[in-house]
Amino acid sequence: MREVCHTVSVRAAQLCAAGLAAVVEKMRENRGLDRLSVTVGVDGTLYKLHPHFSRCVQRTLRDLAPNCTVKFMPSEDGSGKGAALVAAVACRTTGPGQ
Repeated sequence: MREVCHTVSVRAAQLCAAGLAAVVEKMRENRGLDRLSVTVGVDGTLYKLHPHFSRCVQRTLRDLAPNCTVKFMPSEDGSGKGAALVAAVACRTTGPGQ
């Protein structure tokens, strides 16, 4: 049971990272950049509480989009709107892609 749960968790993190990698790579290409730095707001119990999920997402993202630096900004308000708000505020206070 433990192996099955581990396998499903890793695969879920990899699929999440694959979608995100496609988006950030497309952003980088559209902007004509060699490197892209971007902040992504995240929300959800799985990302916050699973012992390995966030690390697996980050590792897979680095492998799939090596020319993109993605900083994750967790939301603390417990709603889906919070992640978008955190990302918007972070970009406004530190500048885009910081």
